[in-house]
Amino acid sequence: MTRLLALDPGGTSGWSTWLYSPLTPLEPIDHGQIEGGLEGFLQWWDVETMVRRPWDEVVAETFVLDGRTVKPDTTPLLIEGALHVLFPGWVGQRNVMKAQADDLLLKRAGYWWPGQQHARDSARHVIALMKTRRHLPTIKMLWPPRGE
Repeated sequence: MTRLLALDPGGTSGWSTWLYSPLTPLEPIDHGQIEGGLEGFLQWWDVETMVRRPWDEVVAETFVLDGRTVKPDTTPLLIEGALHVLFPGWVGQRNVMKAQADDLLLKRAGYWWPGQQHARDSARHVIALMKTRRHLPTIKMLWPPRGE
C-alpha cells in the first residue's frame, strides 16, 4: 500500500492521509488542520514523521501570484520551500485542480469534514491527483458508471 499525504498549505494548512494500491481505491486514514503558518507546519511535520510511518508520496497545492488578491498571503510559499527540503519529489498542483472534486463529490464520498475547509481542500488535491493519474480503482469508486 502507498501512504500519501495531501496538503493545502497556508496560514492554516489542511492535511489528509490516504492509502491506495494499484488495485485498491483511495482510503482516507486521517485529516486535520494546522494553525501557525510555517512554524506550525514544521512542528506538525516533526510530530507526524516521528510518530507515524514516513510518507511514500506528498501532494500539495502550489502558490501562484495571479493578481486576483491585492495583498496575498504568501505563507504557502514558505511551506513549499520547507517541502522541498523535507520531502524532495513532492507533487505540486495549481489551485484550479481542486475543481476536480466539488462539494457534492466530497459529500457523496464521505470526505466532507465539517468545519475543516482546509482539510477538505487537501482531499480535493488527492482526488485530482488520482484522476489525472487515471487511477482506475479510485475513478470507479468516485465516478461509478451510470446504473451502478
